[in-house]
Amino acid sequence: MVRMTRIKKIAAGSILSAVAVISIACSSAGTDDPVAADTPIPTATAITSENLPGGGSTSTPATVVPTPPAVDLPVSNPVADLTSLEIIKAQEQVLIDLFEQTVDSVVRIQTASRTGAGEGSGWIWDVDGHIVTNYHVVEGATQIKVFFFDGREYDGRVVGFNSQADLAVVKIDLEPGDPIQVSELGNSTDLRTGQMAIALGNPFGQEFSMTQGIVSAVGRLLPSGFERFSIPAVIQTDAAINPGNSGGPLLDIDGRVIGINTQIRSESGSNSGVGFAVPVDLAKRVVPNLIENGEHRYSFIGISGCELTNDTRNGLGVDNMQQGAYITDVSPNRPAQEAGLRADSGSFNLECEPVSAQFNGDLIIGVDGRDVKSMDDLIAYLALNTSPGDDIVLTILRDGSEELVVLTLTERP
Repeated sequence: MVRMTRIKKIAAGSILSAVAVISIACSSAGTDDPVAADTPIPTATAITSENLPGGGSTSTPATVVPTPPAVDLPVSNPVADLTSLEIIKAQEQVLIDLFEQTVDSVVRIQTASRTGAGEGSGWIWDVDGHIVTNYHVVEGATQIKVFFFDGREYDGRVVGFNSQADLAVVKIDLEPGDPIQVSELGNSTDLRTGQMAIALGNPFGQEFSMTQGIVSAVGRLLPSGFERFSIPAVIQTDAAINPGNSGGPLLDIDGRVIGINTQIRSESGSNSGVGFAVPVDLAKRVVPNLIENGEHRYSFIGISGCELTNDTRNGLGVDNMQQGAYITDVSPNRPAQEAGLRADSGSFNLECEPVSAQFNGDLIIGVDGRDVKSMDDLIAYLALNTSPGDDIVLTILRDGSEELVVLTLTERP
């Protein structure tokens, strides 16, 4: 299913790859009788009559004991001592251990619906048998089967979903004594480009497969394919993700879930090195509400905005390094209008280039004391940190002056 231009839903699952890196602590080894680095070496001492044992005079000329020359102690580097083959084997072992430690928390999902059969992946949220997957994996399903790595099979049912984040929760009924391994949650907010990323799932029906790669980018804004609102703070990865991986976990090098594999960008429908995952920090807010209430509600300001271009900066008279979210539209009877936020009275095209702009709108540069660099930043902050009914404080630039605006958030329509 195509969710955006050249972006396909991975209804059968997505696998992210992660390159494993090993950190081997270096230690230094000295001689059989090492000298501590902070031990002082005695300086030369002149022998005179005053410091001879018993004092008195002497006809022997004073002698000087020379300071011994500095000695470079040998340092052993365990990494340098390893052969290339040993380093590769150590990297392999990291991935082997990670797979064996996490595979029991991953499941294969098969669905049947009026339109046919489907397949995807999921992962264990809690000991009660709640499983996180993508909404598009179970959308319209009349039957759901859940399979574990050890061969166990369960019937599943959807207890809640959120199409705006492409997330759903499936519940299985465990028998007393059934083993269940809960996935360990990581942190997606502090991810950095270049970190390891490992994907587990069932691409093309090849169950319980693992791929590895890196975090290619963070903070993407990705259309969900179901709503006009996009998924914020999305993780991009070059780990191999293919149909069948959808709903499966994207892991860090410690085996913690950092994302939920959801889409790929591809000309062919298979992996091309550009995959996307819903950030786990969004799932931390959405999933508990899906389990408890069957739905999740997002906060809403009621504005549309643009990134700053040089033309807009010039029109606003701000520095060419200025960042922020420029308001181009304010919805009636929404928090932004009630708080007095002001939109540009002119117009902008879809690329945020001014068409008939008047440059008299407000520029949002902060929220609750945090910098806002773009509309994506603002959307991500609202989704990851706020709920309807919360008060927030916006920092805006209006007519060249900085102002604070307090508003109360409502629910997305």
